[in-house]
Amino acid sequence: MYSSFNRTLYYLILGVIGLPLLTGLLGVVLPSFGYDPALGQVSFHLGHWQQLLQQPEFWSGLRLSLSTGVLATLLSYWFASSLIMVCFEKPWFTRLQSAITPILSIPHASITIGALFLLAPSGWLVRLISPWLSGFERPPNWITVQDPEGVALIIALVIKEMPYLMFAMGAALSQLQPQQTLQAARLLGYERLTAWHFTLLPQLFPLLRLPIFMVLAFNMTVVDVASIIGPNTPSTLAVTLLRWFNDPNLVLRGQASAAALVLASMVAVSILCWLLFYRLLNQLRHHFSTLGTRQSWLRYWTWFGASAAGLTLLMTLLSLLLLPIWAFTKRWRFPDAWPNRWTLDNLNRAGDRLISLTAESFSLAIASAFIGLLMALVLIEFERAKGRSRISVALLFSAVLLPQVTLLFGIQVGLLYFDWSGTWLSVLAVHVLYTLPYIYLTLKAPYLAFEQGYLEQANRLRFTPIRNYLTIKLALLKAPLAAALAIGFAVSMAQYLPTLLAGEGRINTLTTEAVARASSGDRKLVSVLAFAQAILPLICFMLATLIPRYWTRWRLAFRRSLCSN
Repeated sequence: MYSSFNRTLYYLILGVIGLPLLTGLLGVVLPSFGYDPALGQVSFHLGHWQQLLQQPEFWSGLRLSLSTGVLATLLSYWFASSLIMVCFEKPWFTRLQSAITPILSIPHASITIGALFLLAPSGWLVRLISPWLSGFERPPNWITVQDPEGVALIIALVIKEMPYLMFAMGAALSQLQPQQTLQAARLLGYERLTAWHFTLLPQLFPLLRLPIFMVLAFNMTVVDVASIIGPNTPSTLAVTLLRWFNDPNLVLRGQASAAALVLASMVAVSILCWLLFYRLLNQLRHHFSTLGTRQSWLRYWTWFGASAAGLTLLMTLLSLLLLPIWAFTKRWRFPDAWPNRWTLDNLNRAGDRLISLTAESFSLAIASAFIGLLMALVLIEFERAKGRSRISVALLFSAVLLPQVTLLFGIQVGLLYFDWSGTWLSVLAVHVLYTLPYIYLTLKAPYLAFEQGYLEQANRLRFTPIRNYLTIKLALLKAPLAAALAIGFAVSMAQYLPTLLAGEGRINTLTTEAVARASSGDRKLVSVLAFAQAILPLICFMLATLIPRYWTRWRLAFRRSLCSN
């Protein structure tokens, strides 16, 4: 279904996406060079850059962002690829893929809060070995979370991002012929894991570049996870930028804008270095494969990575399990492994505040998911009719690959200029900007794979293009549509910085409240908020799985009941 109306919508959507991106970039580039009319600065200068380079906190934050972000991405990729290689063609491989899918819907803040309760000196891991093994009657004086080197932050990022990369690898494998490739390599005498390294992994990486770069950009610039479990003095550069930007001294905004540009540049440099490192690694792999070695030493690294991946999945499950445990705990003294008493008073104590936060989060998530789905349908339908557009892809994924802390500073400046900040609609618009790329990425492959002949035949029989499009094409695509909608809902539920900056503290969600209270010490209330934040996307994913399966049966039963009446 292609028309001039569709073309108009397509370019209108590109304009709606491109305008905030341009506003966001200008809103940080101009103040960084001294041009900020709101502060009476209308001449360009390099004073903010000079101040930034003299800040010790900038250099320490930049080091932490680089080390934690790059290392977390490397570990996530290593663990995920190792577990996929070891489990592929095993009876439990399909069950493993099904098990990690619900984890993808859990917001980062929820898993991080669970990891905080797991890894803390008084956390569940220490409780499980106390006092019978450790001898601790009181929590040890250890720095296991918010440590200066960011080890806990790396663990939290790997816990969340490794399942996502496993899911991306599983989807990429469906585009290849892995069984035939491995069988051919084994017939030549190659050991199974060695065959993976020499044949399949080189084919997988081009299909995984975008997911890996999205993970790398997120890990280097994340704010909510770093605020909960990351180092404080100094903090990562993204957290430092947020503090500078919110400082009452408005002069620091120019310094924060300069630092935001540095962070965006470091993400770009890291992506380029990743590509160069992969090219070098690919050449080494090709060299070793030509030596005729049928069993490579890489298989030992693969088994070690798969074991670490299994441990990471276990930590993920324990982190998620801790949320309902603490949410319904009345008394849990150290070093008891389990709570002494259970209660529902924690829910009652959250009371009306929990209801209002849930309603606000749900309304934003469902609205942004539906709007993002409609926009994605227009974009993909235009591409199906006219061919792939690099402009739309570049605009869509610029919002994901650019650091949120960089882009949103400029967008907030634009919202303040037009007096649009602090409203529900402004928060919704920013949420759509970040949910649309994920919905587009989820829906594009099944939508383009649809056999267009069904729709053409329906139009020949009865020329009602819009009705046939809705009742035939979208009806047959109800499963990927539901999955895309669920992913958009989950992405919106996880948005912390967009809600905080666009809402200016007036629009509160479960995510912003949970992150704000994570350092309060009230584990019961924080767990209630995090558990509510986690359960909503899980319910949405469950409905997205069940409704397409039984939709036709329910619809026919409903029509029969109407006809009988």
